Amino acid sequence: MKPEGGRRMQREQHPSNKIIAEVAWMYYVRNLNQGEISETLSISRPTVISYLKLAKERKIVGIQVSPEHYRMNATADALKEKFGLESVHIVPAEGREGETLTRAVCEVAAYHLPDFLQEGDVLGVSWGQTVYFVSEFVPSWPIRDLTVRQLLGSLANPLLSTSESCTTEIARRLDARCITFNAPAVVSSAALANALRAEPIIRDQLEGIRSCNKSLFSLSPCTPDTHVVQFKIATVEEVEDYYRRGAVGIIAGRFIDVEGKAVLGELDERLVGVDHDLLRSMKGLLVVSGSAKRDAVRAALRGGFANHLVADLELASLLLDD
Repeated sequence: MKPEGGRRMQREQHPSNKIIAEVAWMYYVRNLNQGEISETLSISRPTVISYLKLAKERKIVGIQVSPEHYRMNATADALKEKFGLESVHIVPAEGREGETLTRAVCEVAAYHLPDFLQEGDVLGVSWGQTVYFVSEFVPSWPIRDLTVRQLLGSLANPLLSTSESCTTEIARRLDARCITFNAPAVVSSAALANALRAEPIIRDQLEGIRSCNKSLFSLSPCTPDTHVVQFKIATVEEVEDYYRRGAVGIIAGRFIDVEGKAVLGELDERLVGVDHDLLRSMKGLLVVSGSAKRDAVRAALRGGFANHLVADLELASLLLDD
């Protein structure tokens, strides 16, 4: 009579389809981990791993990638190639729209953010609802020697999703140094803006923004309902003037045309914060949702403002259409 250990060894070396199917069922259907399966069936953990491998080899388990996820991967690869991006994360709509879809995209972006950052980085943070949602989802993930900076001055309404609030929350969650910008984002005249920029404190803060090597931002189309109007940075008339002169998108209060080139106007002279060239010099993470933003996103990608993109599937697909 063979000892129990001998029978177990024989079973493990020449397992039946029945035991392999049982392990596969417990792992893939009941969602037990390898340790739990090992304990339940009195087999070693390496044996569990071996059985799971055999389940695929013997065709007991078949792995199929759903067409939707394949399409997302294919779309992401195509966008990376078309625009020279380093990474693209695409979020399926799954019946979501509006703010619900935006939050889903922002959650993915937030969990990607620690991978986007490295020790010693200086992250510049823009503003708006999308960036604020990202800040709410960022995991508590300390990054050594990280600095988070506000990219433009304060806005009139502190209840809105300001650059200051987004910057502070992201820095808190990543255990980073937080440097806010103690100046108004926009003033009433170019002369006043120049005087403020010349003030030693504000001059030093503007110089500090130049140390940002990475940025987190979203954008909006150049339409009357744009966030720069909602935040009272620009009037509807000013936005329409930029649109007539070729602007299709707005990033951190700055207007760009279809090729991502700067469209300058009187408003630019009154803004206190990051400008086109400085934005373009940073490695950017663009977070955006909604098909209405297609032209603005395409312009930003053509202009080299983003190296990483997180977007919803419908918008991502539209970006591939010329």
